[in-house]
Amino acid sequence: MKKVIYAVLFIFAVSSMSLQAQTSFDKDMTTLHKNIFKTCGMIKSKTGHDDAKTLKSLADLKDQINMLQKNYVKNIPKEYANDPLFGSYFYQLKDVVDILSERVARSDYKSATMNCSNFCKTFNKMHLINGTLDLTDVMFMWKMQMSLTNFMMDAHNYKGANHNVVKIPDIYKMVIGQKNKKNNADFNKQFEALDMSYQKWIKAVYAKDYKEALKEAKVFDGAFPMVFKNSL
Repeated sequence: MKKVIYAVLFIFAVSSMSLQAQTSFDKDMTTLHKNIFKTCGMIKSKTGHDDAKTLKSLADLKDQINMLQKNYVKNIPKEYANDPLFGSYFYQLKDVVDILSERVARSDYKSATMNCSNFCKTFNKMHLINGTLDLTDVMFMWKMQMSLTNFMMDAHNYKGANHNVVKIPDIYKMVIGQKNKKNNADFNKQFEALDMSYQKWIKAVYAKDYKEALKEAKVFDGAFPMVFKNSL
């Protein structure tokens, strides 16, 4: 009888450890993503830059990624257990840190800014491959496709813009689904203005009023960063 009890307790303990590892991983990656957002905010600052402070923040990010790599590559969370690429995501994140550090060291903030999105691309890739997309992921996908459409309109490639915009409503539905799943009253309130801007933008694109669409895109882009930050 004692052996049965011990066996049950052992199974429960292993299951709990597995669940704890998964929960811990999600929390740790969210903390990392928040720190990344803060560091990229320093890089994108329009009020001036402190190279030494930014480089220190990037070094701290690399230390954090190294610690996550050490903790989880040999203790892979359940949701990622079958992904042969799991270990590579940490190297990809560190590569972005190295690129940004090199740019910041020579005060090339324009190039650094352009490379900041590679962090989100790595998170997005990891979650997309493993079926673990969250609100932040789908908001990133939403913004990227809208930006691509805007770039096409800027280039007067209206045919391309009209073709690309049809992908966006499905991504928007994913955003709404994840937003409802998060069910955070403060976030929902912040999202309202962003959503209103999106509705005006996509209506203008469908109407082929490209001037109005690009005008509304600036409103959306101005509101997006804070809402995106609070999706984490």
